[in-house]
Amino acid sequence: MLREVIREVRSKLTPIFLFLWMLTTIALISFAVYRSRAWDFRDSLEYFTFILNGALPITFPIIAVLVYVASFSEEVNNRFLVYTRMRRSIMGTVYIKLTANIILTCLFFFSLTFISFLFAYYIEPHLGIANYDPAGFGLTKDNIAADTYTRYTFTQLLRYGTFTYSILYSLWIAINASLYSAISFFLVLLIRNRFLALSLPYIGYIIAGLTISSMGSYAYRPSYVLFPFDYIQSPIWTAFVPFLVLAVVLVCLMMYVKRNTSKVGNFT
Repeated sequence: MLREVIREVRSKLTPIFLFLWMLTTIALISFAVYRSRAWDFRDSLEYFTFILNGALPITFPIIAVLVYVASFSEEVNNRFLVYTRMRRSIMGTVYIKLTANIILTCLFFFSLTFISFLFAYYIEPHLGIANYDPAGFGLTKDNIAADTYTRYTFTQLLRYGTFTYSILYSLWIAINASLYSAISFFLVLLIRNRFLALSLPYIGYIIAGLTISSMGSYAYRPSYVLFPFDYIQSPIWTAFVPFLVLAVVLVCLMMYVKRNTSKVGNFT
C-alpha cells in the first residue's frame, strides 16, 4: 500500500498543484505587504499573524478542499473507483487516496504557514517594509519577550523557542486542513452532487463560527482555533475541542462508508 500511496502522491504533484501552492503563498504574503504600510507592529510575531489573518481565515476550508479533493471528485464522477475494483477492493483504493490526500494537504499548508513565518521573522526585517513601534505599545527590550508568551493562543510555545513555535503551529494548521479535506473526501463519496459535497465543510465552518459567536464562546470558533489572533489568549487545550468534534465526524463518515460499501451510490 505504501508504494501505491507514493505513486498517488507523485501523480498529484503536477504543475497545477505547484502553481496553486505558489499562487496562494505569494498572494498571502503580498496582500500582507500591501496592507502593512498603514500599520504599526510590535514585533515579527505580530507581522507573522498579520500575514495569516488576512484572507486565510475565510478561505481556509475552500483551499483545503482544492488541494486534492476537487480533482478526486472528478475521478469519482468518472467512475474511476468502480473501474479499479478488478485490481483491488474499492476500500483499498479509498484508503490509498485518502492517505495521499492527507499527505498532500499537510505538505501544502505546513509549507504555506512555515514560509510565512520565515518571511516575517527573517526576510521582512532585511527588506524594511513594515514599521515596528514596540514602544508605542508600552514594550521594551526587557518585557517584549514576556509579552509574546501571553499574546495569542499557541504563543505559550515561544518559551521553548521561535522555531519550536513555528513548527508546531504549522503542523497544527496542516493537520486541521487535512481534517477538513478528509471530511470533504468522504462527502464526495456519499453525495452525488459534487458541488454540495465540496461546499459542505465550508458551510459548516461558517455556520459553526456564527453560532458559537452568538453563544459567546469565542474561543471555540473554528476560525479562532486555527488563527487565534483577534481574541485574548486561551489555554491550548481549548483548540482541541472543535478539533475532536471534527475528528469524530470524520470517523463516523469513514465507518459508514466502510460498513455500507454496497449502498454508497458512487461505488456502483
